[in-house]
Amino acid sequence: MAGLLDEGKKVLGQTLERLPHFVIFLGLVAVGFSFATYEKGFHFPTPTPNWIIFYFGVGFIAGGLILYFVLTEKKSKRLKNKTTLKFNSTELTIKIADIQDAENLSNDCAFILPCNTSFVDDCVTDNKTALGAFFNKHHSEKIPQFHQKLKTILKSKGLQPIEGIHYAPSTVLILPEEFSISAKVILVASSVRNTGQGFHTDPSIISNTIYNLFQQTADQRISTFFIPIIGSGHAGLEITEALNLLILCIKFHSKKFHHPKNVYIFVREKDSQKINASFLNSF
Repeated sequence: MAGLLDEGKKVLGQTLERLPHFVIFLGLVAVGFSFATYEKGFHFPTPTPNWIIFYFGVGFIAGGLILYFVLTEKKSKRLKNKTTLKFNSTELTIKIADIQDAENLSNDCAFILPCNTSFVDDCVTDNKTALGAFFNKHHSEKIPQFHQKLKTILKSKGLQPIEGIHYAPSTVLILPEEFSISAKVILVASSVRNTGQGFHTDPSIISNTIYNLFQQTADQRISTFFIPIIGSGHAGLEITEALNLLILCIKFHSKKFHHPKNVYIFVREKDSQKINASFLNSF
């Protein structure tokens, strides 16, 4: 019975999606026929329309357009600040704010900052990225030496680049205390940098990134995570898809790891306007 109801809802939804186009089509046909006459044979077009049929057709077109915009508006939903989702032992909150401005920090919190598999690039100086915005606000004095320092940290953790160039996708690097600002700072290689081809990511990289993040923080007494939308910048994912994917990965991997009690996804104000949040209804 439940299956029949679901199938009925699906058919009804598909019918409603097509209804505006059908109504507009009928209106166009009516307008066309209003310029035809069958008196003494078929004549088209006539100098003047049959006004009753003409207005009938115009009404259908207008009605179809109104119906289209109404249904489109219902399908599109603006992202609301502090939208909260709960699953497993995790409470996830979507905040429309800049990640570098996060407040109420403590030693059980961590900033998750995406980078690419080279770990050494210009993102740390680019205010358009979460990494750059964070470092420019909190560690601007460390930026000139950051690249060399990062190589030393990676080596000390036993992390070696593949073929001397790039590290493995989804690598997680917990930075030393000198980079903490009450909360810890963690870098994640959530996108792949290909020389001459730019950056890219995919669902498997994002999923493995969240898994590795939870796995490597399981014994670090970290229970609160501040995360930007991963993959929607240079990596090229459409921002609504990137947010949906990130939430799905957090939901899935929080089944195994129970220490992430609070996860805050930070969305910049200008990015929030590009997101169709209707997918959140499925959570």
